[in-house]
Amino acid sequence: MNITECVEKSLYILDEYYDNNIEPYFEYMAENVIWHGPAIGQHIVGKANMRKAWEQSPNSLTFSLGDIEVQYIQLSPTSCEVMMMYVVTTHYPNGDNIPLFQRIQLSWADVTIVDENQHKQRVPRMLMIHISNPGEQHSADTIYPEHYNEVYKQAQKPVQEPRISLRGTDNAFHVIAVSSVIWAQTTPDQHCLIHLRTRTLKVKGSLSEIEELTEGLLVRIHSGYIVNPLDVVSVWRFKVSLSDGTVLPIPEKKYTMIKKTLMDHKASN
Repeated sequence: MNITECVEKSLYILDEYYDNNIEPYFEYMAENVIWHGPAIGQHIVGKANMRKAWEQSPNSLTFSLGDIEVQYIQLSPTSCEVMMMYVVTTHYPNGDNIPLFQRIQLSWADVTIVDENQHKQRVPRMLMIHISNPGEQHSADTIYPEHYNEVYKQAQKPVQEPRISLRGTDNAFHVIAVSSVIWAQTTPDQHCLIHLRTRTLKVKGSLSEIEELTEGLLVRIHSGYIVNPLDVVSVWRFKVSLSDGTVLPIPEKKYTMIKKTLMDHKASN
């Protein structure tokens, strides 16, 4: 089993699911899958029963995903566990936008399937899907939390913005919103520290790679630093101060150009 492939499939399924494309979700289920839902009492056994439950609970909701952290464990050559932790905002027809921290554990294993030509092959499939933060459930909800906003009333602004995928030095995968990055720096061991609003991540890869992933949303101010222009508080000769109190240097020869770039970014946003 290729564990990196399972992590990538898990992220793909999650993204598609919250974009209201549930087919990848069912495609990678084992026939005898076990599903534990997010609300107390939600428990389904078997892919056919899963499909039936979803068909009986049509969805009129839309969702926005926030940052995603992925942890995984290789249990054997043919199985692994993938845990995804993230914030998902549910958008209701009445205008409510309810954010919820979610944890989903996917148990993957290689299983034998027979294709339409009667050929057997071993493929990774989900044996268990466990959403491990149970909450109260409205009596009218089966699969989708249509009445969740009646249980947890907390209207907030929807979040839908560019995200990047990074791999931590602890091999965790992180999918983060670019706007949550304040600044990033290189480390002596040729990795990067990403300073977010609530924590700091140590990730693999170079600043140039991260800068390229953000497609110009972060600005290189120094060979060792990139910053979010929207978090720039002030710029003065050869230095910049950021919203978290950090002060970083700007090379003297590039000061004028970098200052203009930062100011242009702030003005355009």
